[in-house]
Amino acid sequence: MATLNFKRFSHVNDLKAIHHDSLVRFLAPHEAYLGAKGFALPSEGSSDGFDYEALTSLFLSTDDMPQDLVEALYQVNEMATPEGMQDILERCEDAGVDLVLGEEPAPTDVAVQAWLQAPEIFERAHNEYQLDRPRSFESFFNPDSKSVPAIKVPSAVTLKGMEAALTEWFNRKMCGKTVTILPFERDDGLWFLIRRGEPIKRQGAVLDGKSGSVVYRPEKHDVLVYTPALAELRISPVTKKERELYLRVFGKHLFEDDEFFSERGKYTLEPLRRDGEDSLVCSDIEGLDDIVLQEVRIKWGGPHKEFETRRAEDLFAAYEAREKELPRHAPLVLAKFRVTFANTKKTRVLVIYPPNKINIKRHDDSTVLDAWMAKRGFILNQTSEEDVENDVSVACS
Repeated sequence: MATLNFKRFSHVNDLKAIHHDSLVRFLAPHEAYLGAKGFALPSEGSSDGFDYEALTSLFLSTDDMPQDLVEALYQVNEMATPEGMQDILERCEDAGVDLVLGEEPAPTDVAVQAWLQAPEIFERAHNEYQLDRPRSFESFFNPDSKSVPAIKVPSAVTLKGMEAALTEWFNRKMCGKTVTILPFERDDGLWFLIRRGEPIKRQGAVLDGKSGSVVYRPEKHDVLVYTPALAELRISPVTKKERELYLRVFGKHLFEDDEFFSERGKYTLEPLRRDGEDSLVCSDIEGLDDIVLQEVRIKWGGPHKEFETRRAEDLFAAYEAREKELPRHAPLVLAKFRVTFANTKKTRVLVIYPPNKINIKRHDDSTVLDAWMAKRGFILNQTSEEDVENDVSVACS
């Protein structure tokens, strides 16, 4: 919870988009709190006396709102989008759950109905929404990946041990006493949603007409992905110390080795310099139509710590037109590519930040892009062409 602004509940029209009875049932567990704030919750079946303006004002002042109501509001808020609505409806259809919806329901109405009628489906949809939010990951692997034992979703005992280790560390860092690990099996490996707190925040607020402050602990969601085929752990953006913590805890509890995952670099941009435009060939990778280099960042260093960014619609074509080339020795610290996939004419962006980080637009792109990067040499831990082909075939299976 990085903010106290409930976007979907701060406008009268958004509240009116929710079916009256659904909104009443959603708020019913907190009728006493609402009453103490001067808001009388009407009964179901009648919209008379429902003061939407007063309720909107109440949601904008969260000085002492019950924590479970705050959590419910945030979860509904995050799922009340066209994409969230479609995800919820598809999950309910697959589970044989018929939500009670009127004609042409709004996304907020669907989110509230799912929260009321299918809480387990709603919770899983919300958790996986958190999984898919990060677009940037750092990658760490086991150098001896050929002999790594297979693992499945950790047992409840193992998860409790991991949570205890993480909780002890985050509590010492004044980030709260609760860490929850939610594992998910997906086609490309095991995904872990880490739900934990951040340091306390104080925010200015108007309380009962007077200037004051609201004290609250923001919630943070970290995402880790373990890919068995590559013995690789990918981590969403965290601090250096948090990254070291996750590598140590996941290595120790999953493989009985707190140094299991190496911090050695995975990515390199040397193929751009070595092979030039040939490094962008993707005709041998199923699912890719075209890749164009559009930007590089060059580290010149020196006493002034100089960096240079070169950018063009097609950078190799621009260099060729001026009879120039990439510098031979200065490190390349970033490269941005425009990627055209076979299943769509829309292009998406891949950014490589050596040694361990990439940024992609959609998680579904990762398998095919990993295959391309491995084939062209952008991934360092592929030692031979045979190893590349074997690893890529496993990752794509």
